[in-house]
This record gives sequence, structure tokens and C-alpha cells, in this order.
Amino acid sequence: MKAIIDLGTNTFHLLIANLKGSEIEVIEKIQIPVKIGEGGINNQQISEAAFKRGIQALEVFSEVLNKYKITQIKAFGTSAIRDAENGSIFIQRAADLGIPIEAISGNEEAMLIYEGVKHSFALPEQAVLIMDIGGGSVEFIIALKDYILWKESFKLGAARLIERFHSNDPITSDEVIQLSAFIEESLAPLWQALHQYPAEILIGSAGSFETLVEVLEKDLGEKCPSVSMYAKCVSIEQLKQFCDLMKRHNTRERLLLKGMASFRVDMIVVAAILMEVVTNKASIGKVISSAYALKEGMLFSLR
Repeated sequence: MKAIIDLGTNTFHLLIANLKGSEIEVIEKIQIPVKIGEGGINNQQISEAAFKRGIQALEVFSEVLNKYKITQIKAFGTSAIRDAENGSIFIQRAADLGIPIEAISGNEEAMLIYEGVKHSFALPEQAVLIMDIGGGSVEFIIALKDYILWKESFKLGAARLIERFHSNDPITSDEVIQLSAFIEESLAPLWQALHQYPAEILIGSAGSFETLVEVLEKDLGEKCPSVSMYAKCVSIEQLKQFCDLMKRHNTRERLLLKGMASFRVDMIVVAAILMEVVTNKASIGKVISSAYALKEGMLFSLR
């Protein structure tokens, strides 16, 4: 058994699993909405309250690791931890709990996301664009079936964008315009890469893309055909329905949605706008939501 701990900016994940060939046998899966970037991410700090929530989550994980007597642990911190001036202090506190954390780079994140996604279904022969929306960063990978053509991590995570652009509830049209323009300008390297390596399919890795599918199926009565056991297809028209709903609804209305995970309710609006800008600007024809992401990629890389 191996334990993968993904310390994301919004959510801390623990995955205890065995690998059987290309299949993951899940023993235990826990996610805790820590929001470690809240109140400090744009100042390169983990706030006192967020720091405390993070350590409390690791204490829960430590108990579970001891229960299963796990000896092979791979724990990694992403954008909020690697960028925070007090991130090293958090890492030391985690080590005191027996959880050795490595702060991985955005490039490493992108490689592991690709590794996870390519195990969720058979990638097509043509180039695809892979997108992972985190709380602190967003990773983009342009890839073929067997190798990466281009990758980059951008500091455009949902927690960062909320602090800068989303103060009204529901989000106003002016905020949407300002946020969309900022995203489009910030992603200039992506547009250049897509000019060199055109891709018509967007693959979204887990997180907000799972919420996209859940809301479409449970609240809007849409069907999202399965590509595999771990991936579903979403049309551009369905994506537009979802994005329009997220922009229109306030927090209370989003919480009432059957497909909405409560810990994603705050960040899903800016995540939807990120999806919208990318699919429009890149002329994407189809979206595939993959259930595998960073932590699964790390698990496969340990073989």
C-alpha cells in the first residue's frame, strides 16, 4: 500500500491505494477543504487561521496512516505552500507529525497531471490540451498520446482570482469582463503554444471539471457520455449552460445544487470563467472530464 498526500491550495487529499497493473485499488480516500491559501495567497503567506486548519488536517491524515501502518508516503505541496514565505515552517510542522512534504514546482505538477490523465482513458492520436484548475495555480499541458509537447503553470488559481476579482455575490457583469480580460492576457504563452500545436479537445483534470459533470447531470438533466470508467464527455453547449448558471447564481443558490460539493461552492464561479475563456479563445470543440489528476499521477509515477 502507498499513501499519496496532495496538499492543494483549496483541498488537502489523502489517497491510500494499491496499483494493480493500470488499475488503482483505492483503500482509503479523504479530502479536507483546508483553503490554505485563504487570506494570504496573494501576499505569499499562509495566514494563521489557514496554517492551523492545515495542521489539523494533517493530524487527521496521520491517524489514518498509523491505522493502516503505511510506510511508503509521498506528500507534496503545491502553489500556496511553495510560494508562501512561511511555507518552510509549515513543512517542518508536518515533518513533526511524520509526514515529509516536498514542495513541487509548477512544471512537476504539470507532468504529474499528464501522468494521471493519460491513465484515465486512451488519449486520442491528435494533440490535446489538458487543464488543471487549482486554488493557487492553473496548469496547462499540450500533449500527444505518449509525450508532452508543451507545459506551463500559471498563477491563476481560483483563490488568487477570487481575492482580486470576485467580491460581489453573484458575480457582476463588470467583474466577469475584468476577470476574463485578465485571464486572456495572462495566458498569452498558452495561445502562442496552441498556435504551434493546435488542439481541439480540452481535457479537464478532476476538481472543478467533476463538478461541471455533476451539475450537468444532477441539476440540468444533461447526459455526459462516458469515455471510460474514469472520464466523461461534455459538449461546448453543455459547458456554456454550466458557466451561465454559475455566473447567475449566488452562493446560497449554488449550495442548493445537487451536484455541487460544498467545498467548491466559492471557487467554482471563477473556475467556470477560466473554462469559458479557454474554450472560447482556443476554439475547443469538445471537453472531457477526467477523474484522475495530480495524486493519481504521483501514484503511477511511483511504480
